[in-house]
Amino acid sequence: MADTKPTYRWKITKDHTSGNDKGTEGPAGMDETIKSHPARFSMYDDDGNCCYEGMLYGDCSGFEPLWDFGVAVAGCTRIKLDGKWL
Repeated sequence: MADTKPTYRWKITKDHTSGNDKGTEGPAGMDETIKSHPARFSMYDDDGNCCYEGMLYGDCSGFEPLWDFGVAVAGCTRIKLDGKWL
């Protein structure tokens, strides 16, 4: 079975929580050279608070930062991509 790298990458550019996650990148095994299809994202918790903002690149659905990071780290439940709810 061949190893396949993810076709996307994301980076947290603003952390609105009490944590220090600015600069966190993912997913594990990402190709750092992916720069296609840039989009801004923001992730929100159940109370509607913006927890994180960042950039997403590559071929993906847009939910990846939420699934890869936001849910587990801050309990995020929603994501906007370029200002639109997904």
